[in-house]
Amino acid sequence: MYMANKKKAAALVAPLAGDLLANATDLYIRVSTTEQAEEGFSVEEQEARLRSYCDAYGLIINAVHSDPGYSGATLDRPGIKKVIADVKAGRCKKVIVWKLDRLSRSQKDTLILLEDVFLENSCDFVSIMESFDTSTPFGRCIVGILAAFAQMERENIKARTMMGKQAGLKEGNYYSGRTPLGYKYERQANGKRALIVDPLPAQAIKEMYRLYSSGRGMAEIGNYIREKYGLFLNLGRTEASGAVSRVLQNPLYCGRVRYGSNEYEGKHEALVTPEEWQAVNNNILSNRKEYNRKYVKSDGLLSGMIFCGCCGARMSILKIGGSGGQRIKKYVCYSVSKASRAMIKDPNCTNRRGYYPIEELDAIILEEIKKLSLDPAALDELVAQSEAEPEPAQELFADRMAELEKQGSRLLNLYQTGVVELEEVQERLSAIKEERAKLQRTMEELEPAAKLPKAAAADRLSSFAAIMESGDGEAIYNLVHSLIEKVVVYKKDVTIHWKFC
Repeated sequence: MYMANKKKAAALVAPLAGDLLANATDLYIRVSTTEQAEEGFSVEEQEARLRSYCDAYGLIINAVHSDPGYSGATLDRPGIKKVIADVKAGRCKKVIVWKLDRLSRSQKDTLILLEDVFLENSCDFVSIMESFDTSTPFGRCIVGILAAFAQMERENIKARTMMGKQAGLKEGNYYSGRTPLGYKYERQANGKRALIVDPLPAQAIKEMYRLYSSGRGMAEIGNYIREKYGLFLNLGRTEASGAVSRVLQNPLYCGRVRYGSNEYEGKHEALVTPEEWQAVNNNILSNRKEYNRKYVKSDGLLSGMIFCGCCGARMSILKIGGSGGQRIKKYVCYSVSKASRAMIKDPNCTNRRGYYPIEELDAIILEEIKKLSLDPAALDELVAQSEAEPEPAQELFADRMAELEKQGSRLLNLYQTGVVELEEVQERLSAIKEERAKLQRTMEELEPAAKLPKAAAADRLSSFAAIMESGDGEAIYNLVHSLIEKVVVYKKDVTIHWKFC
């Protein structure tokens, strides 16, 4: 009798449990700091309205997850991660939000949540303000459309924020995610933050400028500041030297704020005078030029513009064994040396004998420039040849790029209308992206560089003898790069592509 009653009770409870699970609902709430401050959104208000909706429709609340102060730009939010976990574990069969943009302001993220999380796990999604749910085909279609508008609004917010930032910079305000060394933020009467001097670090900043002006090196200054002021304790010798360099070159310390290539007069107190800052930076620039004069030639005159004539890859400098156990610096194709996987164009490149000692190849290039400087007729001939050469057929690659763009758009349209699955779309989009990247690299390599007028080339060639006599490595390097577009080497054949038009 007892067992029979127990079975009957279990039979009655089973459908009841199923109904409870079918109505189990997660509420998700999000409000960014800006929205809360400017538009009056609040976590409490959203939760109250979501609970009222559940009461009206007889839904059982499984959990309430919120992300206060989080932007909807990404899914890197603790609350939304808990929602995803509940859905995948089967703890809820419905997720409800107040507005669609509470879920995400990214169209891509919204569609991923919809397809890969909610629908994949038989969980419906409801947005109260837009009055739809994904239990119907129309609701799924509307989600895709509104997600696009949510993303557009996010981009508009970003644009408005950038405009406000630019206006603030022109007024002298400082914007950065980090508080600059030597200053701290203080809340003003108008509620805005302003930079004020932090006495001890500010004294360290002033001492950095004084020490560098007296001839101390940046690494030495970094160690001194670490020991005296306790700054840069978590940095090694090289990193501390870099930190000192950044401080010395930051115009903030002479009372200016920088945005891109522009500088504006700042509202904050300067730690050094503009004259002191300029003197230090002139010295840094001078030292950098001195370094270039000493070392740039030893790294090869053709650095950055020498290519393999077999596979088209760039060539780098390696030390190759020579006679008597000596190691000689030579230009070697990246596809042959395998020194950088990203730079390999063809692992089967046959240019394995294209090992030119840098001194030997540099001498060949300088000799060709010398010939042109002594023979104006040779320059005329080269210019005439370059004018007769046809330009690369860039339009073929441009047409293919446009076709790939159309294919990508068609795929996204098919996905949004439910014709193709997400996995298929991702796989085909990945292939399109890879082909586009390859085409872009090819187009960049084929893009004709701005040609050097014949008169300008003749003028530069006329200075060749004087520059060579001076022995100024930087000037020689600059002259070579101003005259030559690239040098192509295949085994022992060397082809110079000049910049003349």
